[in-house]
Amino acid sequence: MKIPSNPAVRWMDESVIRDMTRIVEDTGAVNIAQGFPVMPVPEAVLSAAHEALDAGYHRYTRTWGYLGLRSALAEHLQQRWKISYDPGDEMVITCGASEAIMATMLALLSPGDGVILPEPIYENYLPACSLAGARPLIFPTDPFSGEWNPELLEEQARRARVMVLNTPANPTGKVWTRGELETVAEILERHDVFLITDETYAHIRAEDHPHTAPASLEQLYRRTVTIASFSKTYAVTGWRVGFAAAPAPLMANIRKLHDFLTICAPAPFQHALKVALKLPESYYEGIRLEYRARHDILAAGLETAGWRINRPQGGYFLLVDISGFGVEDDREWAMELARTRGVATVPASAFLWAGQAREGQPPDRRGRFIRLSFGMEREALREAVRRLGSPTGI
Repeated sequence: MKIPSNPAVRWMDESVIRDMTRIVEDTGAVNIAQGFPVMPVPEAVLSAAHEALDAGYHRYTRTWGYLGLRSALAEHLQQRWKISYDPGDEMVITCGASEAIMATMLALLSPGDGVILPEPIYENYLPACSLAGARPLIFPTDPFSGEWNPELLEEQARRARVMVLNTPANPTGKVWTRGELETVAEILERHDVFLITDETYAHIRAEDHPHTAPASLEQLYRRTVTIASFSKTYAVTGWRVGFAAAPAPLMANIRKLHDFLTICAPAPFQHALKVALKLPESYYEGIRLEYRARHDILAAGLETAGWRINRPQGGYFLLVDISGFGVEDDREWAMELARTRGVATVPASAFLWAGQAREGQPPDRRGRFIRLSFGMEREALREAVRRLGSPTGI
C-alpha cells in the first residue's frame, strides 16, 4: 500500500522548537528554547474569560470574529500604531498569527509566485510558502547587526509578488526603523509587491527602538496585510487568538480561507481579549520593562562567561554565536548541549533556508548561532547562565 503524500508536505521538518521542548521533558534541561512568555495573565482578562464561559459563549462567533473584539482592535491599532481599519470588512480574528499567515499566503499567492523572506526566517513562513506553491526568495539580513542590502531587495522585488516582514523579528530581535521601512516601501511600490507583516512582538522592545507599523506608511498601507497575535502581549499562548487586518480588497479572500481553515477562533477568549485591549498604558510599559530586565540578566551573564551575543532590539530572544566551534550538525549539537549542560536552545538551522531538507539536497546544519529565549522567569535565566558556564571546552 502506497501512502498518499502531498509534495509540499513531504520535505517539511517537524518544528525544531517544539522538538526541543520534548527534549526538556526527557532531560530536565532549563527550557529557554520555546518562546512562551512566563508572565501572569492580567487579572481583568482572566476574570473576563471566566465571565464569558459562565455566560455561555460556547458556540461559534461570526466567522470573521466577535464584532466587539474587532471594534476594540480597530481602536487599539489606530491609537497605538496610527493605522485605520474598518472592523466590519477589513479585519478577521484568527487562531493565532500562525493561521493568519497561512490564510494570507494561500489567499494572495499563486503557484510559482515569488515570496521575499528576510533570513533568518521564523519557521512557520517556509511551510506556508510551500503549501501555496510559491517560490521563496531568500533575503539575507545580518543576524548580529541587522544590516541588509537594498540593492539585493530591489533585484528580488523584480521577481516577487509578496514580501513577508517580521518586526520585531524572531529570532534576531531586529526592529525595522521607519527609515528602513521607507526604503522598503519605495522598492515594493516600484515593483508592485505586496507586504505581509508579522508584528507579534510589537509591544516587547527596548525603549530606544520604537515599533513602526509598516501599514502606517502611506506608500505601504494599501498593499499591506497587518498580522499579529494576542498570545505574547497578554501571556495567553494557549488561547490561540490572532488577527489579520487589511484594506477590504485584500481582506476578502483572506476571510474566505479563514472560514474553511478554522471557522472561528475560540469564542470565550475573543470576549476576554476585548477587555485586554482596554488595559492602561501602565500594563504595556510594565511588560516592556520586565522583559528588558530579563534580557539584561541573560545578556550580562552570557557575556561575563565569555559568549558572543547579539543585541536584540525587540521581542524576547537573543542569539549566541557558535560559528567558531566547528559544529557540523547544529541540531545534534543543541540536543547534546541540553543533555550535558542542561539548557535547551534552538539551533540556527531552524531559521535558515540552507538548514532545510529539500529533494536532492541535504540540509546544511553547520553551526552558526543558537537562539535563547528570555521570556522565562528571572531565576530560570540565572540558572541557565549558571549551567551553560563558559564556552571553553565546547
